[in-house]
Amino acid sequence: MNRRYVDVVLASVLIVVAILILTQDGYVEGGVETELGSLFLPRVVAGFILLFSAMIGIPALRRIRVNAPLDREEFIITDGLGGVVLYVAIFFAYWWAVPVVGFLVATPFVMFAIAVLLRGRDWVAMIAMSIITPLIIFYACRDLIRVYLPEWPF
Repeated sequence: MNRRYVDVVLASVLIVVAILILTQDGYVEGGVETELGSLFLPRVVAGFILLFSAMIGIPALRRIRVNAPLDREEFIITDGLGGVVLYVAIFFAYWWAVPVVGFLVATPFVMFAIAVLLRGRDWVAMIAMSIITPLIIFYACRDLIRVYLPEWPF
């Protein structure tokens, strides 16, 4: 399976959804009202979705247009369901582990496991992102938007 087509379709869908979030005001009833408004966080996230989707979709579309040969990473092997089953098992384990050990303990392991499952190549970057990203999310949620993620009870 050609990953370029998957990237273009997924990026297109995400861009449409991000534009809808950015342009519509009627999606929020209630919610946390801050000094920046109740749609501030969804719009920031939609902006990032729009940016990252464009970063994935535009290069894939360019390579499709010039009919460039497929790289090894651009070919999706669809034989068997072992990877999908393992992926689902990781998320069920995460769903069980977060209330028990907390967000900051469970999330780095899951992020690293998913990176290994997706055949990440740079071990240092995988470990760094698995540690830094949950820390940023945890403290940003707690300090900026006052959403408290599960903590380690010990």
